[in-house]
Amino acid sequence: MSGVTGRVDVSAVWPDMFTTARLRATPLCEADGALFAALYGDAETMAQVGAPLDVEAAGRALSAALRQMRSDPPRARYWRLDDGPHALGLLSLVIDAGRTTAETGLLLGAGARTRGIACEALAALLPRVICAGGLEAVWTRHRPGHAAAEGLMRSLGFAPLDAAAGWARWQMGRARLRALAATRIKV
Repeated sequence: MSGVTGRVDVSAVWPDMFTTARLRATPLCEADGALFAALYGDAETMAQVGAPLDVEAAGRALSAALRQMRSDPPRARYWRLDDGPHALGLLSLVIDAGRTTAETGLLLGAGARTRGIACEALAALLPRVICAGGLEAVWTRHRPGHAAAEGLMRSLGFAPLDAAAGWARWQMGRARLRALAATRIKV
């Protein structure tokens, strides 16, 4: 699909689904309502994000996410992350107004944390969306002092940005991703 400038819209390079050695990422859909409500309603999962949602609020948030995915052009992509038959969490990519950068986020259930799931999912997603014809950069944010999120960003090579209104912020740009890919040892 073409944008106002006539170039291909960045949403054309977003993967519908993708897999890694152990993960399968599939588009969020109405059938994922229970997973969505469980993650967004869990106080521990939401501790670094915001207030947990009740079932009705989670349903409204799921509907809003699906509308973003179905808009023309799409304003977001949300994936369900699975490890075989087990639902692990959600991964998101929400495009900024200029359609050149996007915010990414992850919500993982308690059983999926500290297993490298977030690192594996983002490491697979970033080269697919930060590419020629794709996004120029992906950014993320977390609450200051969230050691796990900070460790994830550092391990992936994200660059820290200035903090903003109670958030630690990080960014991965196209040049940085290329430089990291060139220096990483492939096994």
